[in-house]
Amino acid sequence: MSSSEPLSPHELEDKIGSGPQYISHLETGRSKPGFDNIFEVAEALDSSASDLFFLEGLDDRKEILQRRIHDLLGSCDERQLRKIYRLILVALEK
Repeated sequence: MSSSEPLSPHELEDKIGSGPQYISHLETGRSKPGFDNIFEVAEALDSSASDLFFLEGLDDRKEILQRRIHDLLGSCDERQLRKIYRLILVALEK
């Protein structure tokens, strides 16, 4: 199997040396990964731990985040913009 092909949950479990159903339990929230497990899974997927949690950009300055948001919005169609607007409204609720 080439490295560009996705791993099945079973293959990933074998690669990190975990028990059966471990990945399924992580995906469904039935198990919480330990700190070391996060890095093992990321390494097995040839990724970073932050990529697993979509953390890119969270540590950027306000100006950088505003520019990234602006760039993303510029490429959206009307349907996507409406969806994003609803998500923002929900996120801002107190």
